[in-house]
Amino acid sequence: AARGLPNLRTTLDALPELVTDEAMELFSRYGVFSHREMHSRHDVALEQYALSVGVEARLTLEIANTVILPAALRYQTELATNLASLKSIGVDGDPETLDEVSVAIAALRAGISTLRSELGHDGVSTPLEEARHAQDKLLPAMTSTRIAADQLESLVADDLWPLPTYQEMLFIL
Repeated sequence: AARGLPNLRTTLDALPELVTDEAMELFSRYGVFSHREMHSRHDVALEQYALSVGVEARLTLEIANTVILPAALRYQTELATNLASLKSIGVDGDPETLDEVSVAIAALRAGISTLRSELGHDGVSTPLEEARHAQDKLLPAMTSTRIAADQLESLVADDLWPLPTYQEMLFIL
C-alpha cells in the first residue's frame, strides 16, 4: 500500500488484472501479447486455478475418507471399549477424551460431506464461475475438513495415526 501497489489477496482478485485496459495496452504496445491472447491467458489461468483446487479437494476427500477417518474410528472404538471395561469392573473412567474424539469425528464427517457435495456440484459453465466455485465453496470445505483432521491428529494415539504428524515432519524427519 505504501508503494501504491494493490493488495490482491486471492488468485481471483489478481487474475482480472491481466485483462485491465492498462495491462492489455502495455502488453500489446511492446508486442508481447495481443488483446485476444491476454483474454485467452486469463481464461486459461481461471481454468488452471479451478482444476488445481479441484484436484486438491479430491485428494483431501480421499485422504480424509480412507486414512484419517478410519484411524479416528479405531481410536474412538478403543477408547469406548476401555471405558466400558473400566465400568464393568466398577471403576469410573473419564469419558472426556472419548467425547473430544467423537466431536472431532463428527466435524470431520461434516467436512467430508460438504466437500463431497461441493465436488459433485454441477451447473458451473464459465471458467470464472468454476474458479469462483473453487474459491468460495471448495476451499472453505477443504479448510473445515483440515481443521477437523488437525484436531484428530492431536487426539489420536501416535501408534494409530497413519500419517506423519506436523511435529514429526518438523523435528524428527
